[in-house]
Amino acid sequence: MSRACNRFANLSIRAEVYRLVFTAGLFLTMAGSPSAASTLYSIHDLGTLGGTWSKAYDINNHGRIAGAAYTPDRVEHAAVWGTGFPPLDLGTLGGSRSRAYAINDAGAMAGYALTSDGISRATLWQDATISDLGTLGGDASVAWDIGPSGRIVGWAETEAGVYNAAMWVESDVVNLGTLGGDYSIAYGINSNNVVVGVAETSMGHDEAVMWRDGRIAPLGLLPGGTWSTARGINENEQVILWADTAGRESHAVLWDDGWVVDLGTFGGSDSWAYGLNDRGEVVGWAEATDGTYQAFVYDGAQMHNLGTLGGLFSAAYGINNLGQIVGLAQTQGNQMHAVLWTPVPEPGVLVMLAIGFLPMRLLMKR
Repeated sequence: MSRACNRFANLSIRAEVYRLVFTAGLFLTMAGSPSAASTLYSIHDLGTLGGTWSKAYDINNHGRIAGAAYTPDRVEHAAVWGTGFPPLDLGTLGGSRSRAYAINDAGAMAGYALTSDGISRATLWQDATISDLGTLGGDASVAWDIGPSGRIVGWAETEAGVYNAAMWVESDVVNLGTLGGDYSIAYGINSNNVVVGVAETSMGHDEAVMWRDGRIAPLGLLPGGTWSTARGINENEQVILWADTAGRESHAVLWDDGWVVDLGTFGGSDSWAYGLNDRGEVVGWAEATDGTYQAFVYDGAQMHNLGTLGGLFSAAYGINNLGQIVGLAQTQGNQMHAVLWTPVPEPGVLVMLAIGFLPMRLLMKR
């Protein structure tokens, strides 16, 4: 065979190898996408602050987790978990209780803490310090989310004694307003400072809303429903909602530029969504036919039961862009503990990975 023919043969072999590698890579990409219905999860008990109860509310893209846990004397304190170390007590503003609801990728956390007078105040934990974020002229406030830029949203009491959605920007507190009613709450914010939550209308109904550039817009209801609440927003402006159905059941909903997907339940009446990531994966809990509630992840196609720590109940509250999920689950001893669910590749994916690299090894031998 001539040198030209040999070269052509080698090029053909290489082309076939590249095709096989590309096919294997495409398969693996599809297997790892949110729509893959076969993702498995391991569950890890995150422990407590020495007490019998804990709950994880949020996880950032570096794996740091914000939540709350009981101390040995059954007092609830805000806590943060990290890889390889037990939960750290974040303390309070002089009162007995605190809770961290959200954490951004910089490690800053937002939630609430009680003052020495027993009043709830929106709180920021950052760089080993704790800060009272203030109110809109009233006494109380709570922070629900913190964005990538450090802006914080929640609710704050006004001088009139009602609570309105608030945004904390450095040292300022901004009233985001309502839909003509008395109250509103902001639950989520993304990097573009688009905020979502709930506001009372002039007719006295609660409706999910979005605040953008100082303007408020309703996001609507389920067909036949009477109320809705927006609980979170991602970078693609997908929004998770709570809403009632025509049958007056409460269902988790995914809203995407006006398209509404009712996520359903596990056979029971209700479901509630609490977190979503930038891939459109949604987590929360749903009622089963036996009346128990179970943590779920919605992968873009269907809901999957995440399981428990041996008990009957579980709930998921946060998910990061790596697919790691946090929440709480009941143990065999009937305690509720903060947990971390981690995606685990199925054996078939690992086999395909090996197959994908086999042609490369053959090519290197030539």
